[in-house]
Amino acid sequence: MPGRPKSQTKKSQIHSEKQEEALTDAIKVYLENQQKPEDSEERKSLRKICKEVEEEWQEKKGYRNVRVARDTVQRRLQGGRSCHQFNMETNSWLTTDEEKLLVIFCLDYAARGFPLNHRTLKLHVDNILRARLGNDFPESGVGKNWTDRFVERQSNSLGRYWTAPLDTARGRAVNKTTNERWYNLLGDTIKKNNIEEDCIWAADETGFQPGGGVKERVIGPAHIKTQHQQRDGDRENITVMVTICADGDEIPPTVIYKGKTFSTAWHQANTLKAS
Repeated sequence: MPGRPKSQTKKSQIHSEKQEEALTDAIKVYLENQQKPEDSEERKSLRKICKEVEEEWQEKKGYRNVRVARDTVQRRLQGGRSCHQFNMETNSWLTTDEEKLLVIFCLDYAARGFPLNHRTLKLHVDNILRARLGNDFPESGVGKNWTDRFVERQSNSLGRYWTAPLDTARGRAVNKTTNERWYNLLGDTIKKNNIEEDCIWAADETGFQPGGGVKERVIGPAHIKTQHQQRDGDRENITVMVTICADGDEIPPTVIYKGKTFSTAWHQANTLKAS
């Protein structure tokens, strides 16, 4: 199944990363080559090494646009910086370390069910830069497209998602200690009482809020299917209870509405035979 087309920014980022990897390979091969005796027939010139590394990337690895120029490798060996490093150090609002910490911050909030959207991400970035730069930082903050470019640059770690609601009480219950104690208790009970699979039934319930709350575009970990967002659960709920057996059997779900009377419309198109 074809994936989503890459943006021009992402294509440029991938090309820069591969270009840097190729240059790094050439530097590594050259330094290893320098360990050989000067009169050795196996010792190669820097130009020849660059040509061989470039051919390997183009023919064997399939990156036709990668170039390994001798002068570029020579500058790197003398301590020169890449264009990306130069831009990050001179033209970027955030330092490399600040960007790394910001990625961790975004992931931490997303894991807790409070993912940042572009407005709140900009707010945090502006606060960081005002604290460091003071009056040298513009009053309007970073540009309106800065957060998009940041997520694009960090696409190996971050992604954009439409939120899925998560009741706050449920969100607080999801933690390592609670899960570990629950599964230990369950496992010990099954083992102690020698319970067979066809006697193990699991039931769960979930609530749907009419109107569902408004979805918004937020930032979360890369390559996940759903990004939950905690919301207060004090609105009217429709509860659905599902039950399934460890051997694969199941019971039709039960749906609970808030109401004094039963509406026949609730049973229309009832493909799951819910009660």
